[in-house]
Amino acid sequence: MADSLRAVQLRVGRHVQRLRRERGLTQEGLAERTGGNWRHIGLVERGDGNPTLGTLLDIARALDVDITDLLARSPRRRNAKPPLFLVTRRELEHLEQVVKNIRSANQTPSDDDRE
Repeated sequence: MADSLRAVQLRVGRHVQRLRRERGLTQEGLAERTGGNWRHIGLVERGDGNPTLGTLLDIARALDVDITDLLARSPRRRNAKPPLFLVTRRELEHLEQVVKNIRSANQTPSDDDRE
């Protein structure tokens, strides 16, 4: 059974939004990679835009996927890349301190230390 145009637009939008978020990108960040406008990315993600094949190809390239991944009925999970997260040096230092605290809390005191 053929999909309606609206169903395809919504599906493409969901895939674009999911892939963008998995890569830790904002709409602005994706727009920069495509050479487009963040408002247009928002329209596509909501299923309100009617992107050209050229636009879809630009989005797919920016997300490092095949254009068919944007059109697929269900996303392909083979060779799926894990999401990337950008952290600042300060956030990294904080995370390292949290890990250090967890490790020290998990150490059980020896019998000599208990007395």
